[in-house]
Amino acid sequence: MRGQEHLPAQVRMRQITEATLDLVAEGGVRGATVSRIAAKVGVSMPALYAHFPSKRDILLATLDLVFERIRDIHRSSPQTNALERLREIGRAHTRLVNSPTNDFVAALFEFIAAPPSEGLREALGASHLELVNDFAAIVREGQQQGTIVAQADPEQIAWLIVSRHWTEDVAQLTGTSDRWDEARSNQMLDFILASIASSEPQVDRTPS
Repeated sequence: MRGQEHLPAQVRMRQITEATLDLVAEGGVRGATVSRIAAKVGVSMPALYAHFPSKRDILLATLDLVFERIRDIHRSSPQTNALERLREIGRAHTRLVNSPTNDFVAALFEFIAAPPSEGLREALGASHLELVNDFAAIVREGQQQGTIVAQADPEQIAWLIVSRHWTEDVAQLTGTSDRWDEARSNQMLDFILASIASSEPQVDRTPS
């Protein structure tokens, strides 16, 4: 791209990963060839390899970008009440999945479907478990606050919430969101949260 030959390395790397994300969403991991990535960014192949030593490194950085967007959702709620923060995060995910500018869900499933030879599965698993751990940590915070019952299993609740997100993603990708719509999805979220909500007055039990 004219006038972009000397962009800072971090800016150029971001361009490369965003271009790769678009290509993966459109044609899968195999369709995101190095030559297509370079052409989409507007750089030469040697310039591309100056930032990433291999296609796998580009794909791993792009996968990080996908999960960065998901983690941004987790940080989107200012709620101090952990139970309500889980609700706001869940509804923010619903809005993002249904956004016309959403591209990360299609790309995420293309990464999941990538052949083992691409070497992405271990990174995918680690990133996915990180999301589960994030939710489990919020549940534990709620237990400390007294907004979530002490007997709730934080990891089980985390997996339930993540499963609800996966259901939304699959419905959107398969064109069945008219059957699994926003109202039904939020009803499932409310059902999960109602099962762990404490009926006792909130008492902050967090150690000072």
